Amino acid sequence: MSTLSELTTKADYIASKNSRLKSQWRTYQNSLTQAVTHSNKKINHEFSCSEDQGIRFTLFNYFTVSIYLSDDFYSQDIVYSLNMAHNSEEPVFTTFAHATLSEEGKIDGTVDIHDKNAVLEHYLNKISAIYQCIYDSLHSNQPIQAQLEKLLSHA
Repeated sequence: MSTLSELTTKADYIASKNSRLKSQWRTYQNSLTQAVTHSNKKINHEFSCSEDQGIRFTLFNYFTVSIYLSDDFYSQDIVYSLNMAHNSEEPVFTTFAHATLSEEGKIDGTVDIHDKNAVLEHYLNKISAIYQCIYDSLHSNQPIQAQLEKLLSHA
């Protein structure tokens, strides 16, 4: 049987680890938001408030990307999803990519969350398939929604 002292030590360890990860998540959110909003690259992004603890960007004033930390306790899983509902419908977000956030402040083991340019490049790599799909659909005069659904069904 554990003693009160042992449980207190374990509780402190668990709370500390979870708090550290949440702090890294807030840093990542700030770095990404600042990188996108202050970027001189024309990526057609607009920051929008998120109802949850995530980040949302609207692409081309139409497509909404949501980035959030999975709801599991001490989750290190960053989820990237795209709203597949039409503007007048309730949002339906479909996951298209994942990344891992470490307590040490690295994304996918290599990207420092304090390096805004690296964070932006990582994010742009994650959403590049979405841009390519929209571009290809417009270029071939195909319906964009159907092509995005096909792309995301393979994600």
